[in-house]
Amino acid sequence: MTEVLQRVITAATLRQAIRAKIRVGVNPRAISLLINAHASPDARSDREDETGVQRLAVETIPHARRAAFLAALDRLQDDLAGGAATVASLAG
Repeated sequence: MTEVLQRVITAATLRQAIRAKIRVGVNPRAISLLINAHASPDARSDREDETGVQRLAVETIPHARRAAFLAALDRLQDDLAGGAATVASLAG
């Protein structure tokens, strides 16, 4: 059942969840770091935010890791300063 749920988490669903977190004040840098932590190891992008963090598309998150990404995204708090150590602990 878990495998089936992971396969139906679309990129659009991920983007919607990300937008909801940004609306409540979660730091976009923290979200970028979280995407990077869950993306395929070979994922690359020419885009960077103002602090130099690579901005990967949500499509780079493999289907098998999307449920874990959503769970970690859900745990991000609106007062998170975007610290890499905090995001790393959420990426588990």
